[in-house]
Amino acid sequence: MTTTEKMIALMRRLRIEMNGAVTDAMREYGGGQQGYGLNYGVSLPTIRDVAAEYAPDHELAQTLWQQDVREMKLAALFVEDAEAVTAAQMEQWAADWRVPELAEQCAMQLFWRSLEAWPTAVEWGALTGEGSALRRLAAFYMLGRLATNAGVADAQYAAILSDGRLFGGAATERSVVYALREIYRHRAALRERVMAVLPQLPQEVAEEVRWQVEYLS
Repeated sequence: MTTTEKMIALMRRLRIEMNGAVTDAMREYGGGQQGYGLNYGVSLPTIRDVAAEYAPDHELAQTLWQQDVREMKLAALFVEDAEAVTAAQMEQWAADWRVPELAEQCAMQLFWRSLEAWPTAVEWGALTGEGSALRRLAAFYMLGRLATNAGVADAQYAAILSDGRLFGGAATERSVVYALREIYRHRAALRERVMAVLPQLPQEVAEEVRWQVEYLS
């Protein structure tokens, strides 16, 4: 099958799974129809299961991402070969984010597995100003997932925990809680450093981290 034929076959299978209830729930979350040209309301687990049958296929993933259809963009994450994902590709796809769902799922399902994930996450985590919110959201999800990667040294995490640009007062994204919890969970040597960051955070964020790590000790 050609790339176009694969895309058409995948889309047909996903259209069968259309679910209006999922679309309505996403609209309330902030990732509804307004963020995509088309949204069939297919659940993420279903998209993953269907797309996995076509993986890995870098060319197909690129083609899927170019479609202004929610299910096609999310399917691209499960079709893509993570080792083929470069920093340039992450920037390119991030420029197409219009809703938090895409930023979150790109980070959690694909980007963190890229060989260039760490420098990209650190760079995005330090961004400020207009247009940076979704990249920062993705950055902390990536940093949380990377806590399980033995190729990333504790010293690298210690450095970013000490960097006020990342975990400073501007860090209000929900992904910050996830990142700190996962660092605490998987990097026992850094637990004191994680707790030392909390006074820099907004009170509600710090309290959420304390509540979540309490059950990990």
